[in-house]
Amino acid sequence: MNPSLSVIRVLLIEDEAGDAYFAKNALTKKHIINFEIIWVQSLALAKDALIETCFDIVLLDLSLPDSQGLETVKMARQILGDIPIIVLTGCCDTEFALTTLKAGANDYMVKGDFGFDGLTRVIRHVLLRSEMEVHNLLLVAALNAAANAIVITDRDAHVKWSNPAFSQLTGYSLEEAMGKNISELVKSGLQEHSFYENMWQHLLAGKQWRGEVINKRKDGSLYHEELNIAPVKNHSGEIISFIGIKEDISERKYLEEILLTLANTDPLTGLFNRRVFLERLEQEAERVSRLGESVALLMLDLDFFKRINDTYGHAMGDEVLKQFSQIMKAHSRNIDVPARLGGEEFAILLLSTNKEAALMVAERLREQVAEIVIPHDKGDVRMTVSIGGALLSSGDNTGEIVLNQADSAMYKAKESGRNRTCWFDSSDE
Repeated sequence: MNPSLSVIRVLLIEDEAGDAYFAKNALTKKHIINFEIIWVQSLALAKDALIETCFDIVLLDLSLPDSQGLETVKMARQILGDIPIIVLTGCCDTEFALTTLKAGANDYMVKGDFGFDGLTRVIRHVLLRSEMEVHNLLLVAALNAAANAIVITDRDAHVKWSNPAFSQLTGYSLEEAMGKNISELVKSGLQEHSFYENMWQHLLAGKQWRGEVINKRKDGSLYHEELNIAPVKNHSGEIISFIGIKEDISERKYLEEILLTLANTDPLTGLFNRRVFLERLEQEAERVSRLGESVALLMLDLDFFKRINDTYGHAMGDEVLKQFSQIMKAHSRNIDVPARLGGEEFAILLLSTNKEAALMVAERLREQVAEIVIPHDKGDVRMTVSIGGALLSSGDNTGEIVLNQADSAMYKAKESGRNRTCWFDSSDE
């Protein structure tokens, strides 16, 4: 279903009444979208519900009377077909949560940690990704079924014939192309010389070559092309011609970039999303364990964000989140990983950074946030942020442990009066 429509049908598979209540409550707040929620307590009952109703998305608990753990995801995927699945997990176990995605889930959330509008945003994000994936598959199928450009050249790549689709793709008519070397017509110069050397080695050896290339039209515009070239031999086995089949894949490339962006970023702020952040965190934890480099983790939470939403409205709340994210980006290097984990909770993974440098970054960021003033009819809007930090070391720390340590330090900053930075101290545990 298109996530822009006004009603989304949700199948909630959860055997705990309390958890089901919190999930339903998160979706029945005032939203642009209306949710129609059917709650069942087992996979068997989910099968019955699917007979009666077509659902847009499924919220799935992993501990059910008739299934446990990853088997729940696998069985649900068989029952649900292509309906997107969001796993509701009871704890923030990064490795296990990522495993659920490999088992067939589309995303996951920690129970009780939905944040304001968090579950709704994840549902809309998953539906949008699913819609784009379907659209991309249809687009690729349509391109494969369409009449592709075909050109025939002699052994020296001079054009002997081309079809109308070639003219439409490149802008050159058959009369203009005849006798010209194909490289003179479409070569963009963006490929390395070694690229063409490799291609000609295959072709002159009598082998078919297939690859992707950026070519140039008659008007000078560039396009991505999937190119298949087959050598044509005479009865003596000598190569006399080449047949090239050319397909414009520019739109497919563009859609792949869009899909990659949707899969990796938070749609409101443009920061990395929770899934990408947790993956990178585990990767860095493993790398630190092997190489012993210093990596710092900052957890950031906007102070009294709910009060801003309640007083000034959600549009202003979104503006606060976007301005805060811009400050985070400004204080992050290309190698760092700034992310929105959900709601008003953010994190930055600072690579090759020790405690002292991380604290300097945190303080500069905190001070700049406190200086922001956003005008509003009800009065100027100001914001502050509480920051907690921890260090990934070459010891026994895992990504999850360091995440919890930074989170603990961040809550210490809030308890100490907010608008401050605290570093994790093991003596506080």
